[in-house]
Amino acid sequence: MPVFRVFSEDALDAIHSASLEVLEKTGVRIHHGESILKMLKDTGCNVDFEKGVVRFPSYVVEEAVKKIPKIYVMYGRNPKYDCKVDGRHVYFTADTETPNTVDLQTGEWRPSTMDDLEKLTRVADALDSIASGGHLTTSLDKPNNVRCLYDYAAALSNTEKPCKWSVYPPELATQLTDYQLEIATTVAGSEKKLKERPLTESGFCTESPLMFEGRYVEIALKLAKLGFPCWIASMPLGGATAPITFAGSLVITNAEILSGVCTIQLAVLGTSTRVEYIMGNLDMKTGLWGQGSEEGLLCAGAVEVARYYGFRVTVNGFNTASKMSGAQTSYEKTMSTLLPVLAGADEVYGAGGLEGGMAASFEELVLDDEICRAVLKSVQGIEVNDETLAVDVIDKVGPGGHFLAEKHTLKHFKDVLFFPELTDRHSYDAWKKAGGKSMVKRAREKAEEILKEHWPKPLDKDVQKEISEIIERAEKELPKTTL
Repeated sequence: MPVFRVFSEDALDAIHSASLEVLEKTGVRIHHGESILKMLKDTGCNVDFEKGVVRFPSYVVEEAVKKIPKIYVMYGRNPKYDCKVDGRHVYFTADTETPNTVDLQTGEWRPSTMDDLEKLTRVADALDSIASGGHLTTSLDKPNNVRCLYDYAAALSNTEKPCKWSVYPPELATQLTDYQLEIATTVAGSEKKLKERPLTESGFCTESPLMFEGRYVEIALKLAKLGFPCWIASMPLGGATAPITFAGSLVITNAEILSGVCTIQLAVLGTSTRVEYIMGNLDMKTGLWGQGSEEGLLCAGAVEVARYYGFRVTVNGFNTASKMSGAQTSYEKTMSTLLPVLAGADEVYGAGGLEGGMAASFEELVLDDEICRAVLKSVQGIEVNDETLAVDVIDKVGPGGHFLAEKHTLKHFKDVLFFPELTDRHSYDAWKKAGGKSMVKRAREKAEEILKEHWPKPLDKDVQKEISEIIERAEKELPKTTL
């Protein structure tokens, strides 16, 4: 695969050294995490218990980084959809927990429901380029204290692909994780089978700049001890929660990622770990996340930093500030997706979303699948050998001939050319005769067709019944919460 480079080796060394300096000098604050602070103190870190601040010596960081396995697997309900994350493949996954859905009939935004989540998950399940899409939006029509359980159950029921979970609200995170494990165990068939093929992964997102929510860290460590893979995410906003300079933003992001890696490895050595550099900048005109422009370059840089350590890395792509499908959305998403793929990302996250994850769109999910296919075709490179150089064929055809009737053309055109499903390449007259439909209209029709025809293999009725009972029990046992 061609590789797009942002940094020289000297620049990567400088980012690494600066990150270590931040961790050793400034440190990271962990709130709601007394047991984690004690563990880190006992394993060689410098801890200020009064302030909740941990400072990580450089040698501790560098030793922890060496312990991470180089292969990370995301397991699906159906093994044929497993994703082996090994530095040799790139996967595209859907956005997560968008609070709104673009209505497929009216095109208007509205608060998301469980029905939206189920339908969006089915569409993602049908799209070949989307490796995981089971949590694109959230069930705002369900009680807040158990909404994440409804979300996870709905996702598992409507896709056979890998399906991530989220746990919220934080004050109930520990109890909710136990219920999530019950659901996952029910689907897997037994605790033993779940450990062999974890149907989920656990992790935590830092609170930039340089803070952790200890309750989520404790959950990740609990699941790591059970053998589950883990992830660490950092989501800084340059100019707000990170320096405005791209190098400075990468330093603070990298420091947060490294501190999370250390925390997991010091607690459970050898845990399979994936890192997520979710990069962004503040738009100084609007005060909002300024998406769709710089993120592609930032995320490509983040991929290089992650590969410096040998991490399996996820970055955000498909970034757009647009509120509807169209020209702005497509160019912003393509630019923010192509560069990190060229840099060698393992996973590019964010398909199906609008305005930075504020809304999920059926049409956009389908359009993003087309972008994925085009990007993958673009990064395949050009094969050069005697067959592809085609000297004999050129000599045979000679001056003034054509290659349309040649066996060489028939043999290779399907492998060489990109065949879009939504992009129209007909003449104006042919396009007009076929209805003169825009690409967005064609995407809407494809989404509607999928919803009519595509149904993933359902969970057994006994499994569905047991999951419903688990959620009903959680709803009775857990205290009510509000958004």
